[in-house]
Amino acid sequence: MNSEIKTTDEEYRNEFERKKAVFNQICEQFRHLNAQMNRVPPFAVTVTGGVWYAAIVVDDYGGAMNDPSLEALARSALMIFAAFANFSLILIAIRIRDVMKGYLDRMAEYGGEEWAVVPTSLHWFRDYSMISLYAIMILAGGFLSLAAACLLWPNESYHGGFGIAFVAILFFTVFWLARRLPKWFMQKKT
Repeated sequence: MNSEIKTTDEEYRNEFERKKAVFNQICEQFRHLNAQMNRVPPFAVTVTGGVWYAAIVVDDYGGAMNDPSLEALARSALMIFAAFANFSLILIAIRIRDVMKGYLDRMAEYGGEEWAVVPTSLHWFRDYSMISLYAIMILAGGFLSLAAACLLWPNESYHGGFGIAFVAILFFTVFWLARRLPKWFMQKKT
């Protein structure tokens, strides 16, 4: 009888230690995702600001860019890149937040009734409110970059329509590849 109790206590301790290790690992992974999430907005500002500086503030690219239309095309291409980067960073931030939600659900599962539920005074200020606000600001930077690309486009008859179409095609191509390539790489090769 005494050995059965001892075995049960050991099983309970082992199970507790396993659950504790899993919970600690989930929390650690969540911290890393949170740190990664907090890097997205400054990264968007840095990329956008750097590209805007290179496209707008730099007076002369010099070298092979002696032709003003080539220089205007280069400036417009930089702005198109800034827009593409901003739109991509929005998707990256949303994906990180989705993964974080999965970890939050697991932590709440382990936490039970003791899990902290943070009340909010604003009805709309819930789970994805912060990432939504980040996305709106980054989206504004992307649209301003596209507007600047249109203004800087060398051929006035297009006014950057080609650039906007290029960003749209590039964005959807990258999005399509992001969905297809991982599945292609994960296929078993026979």
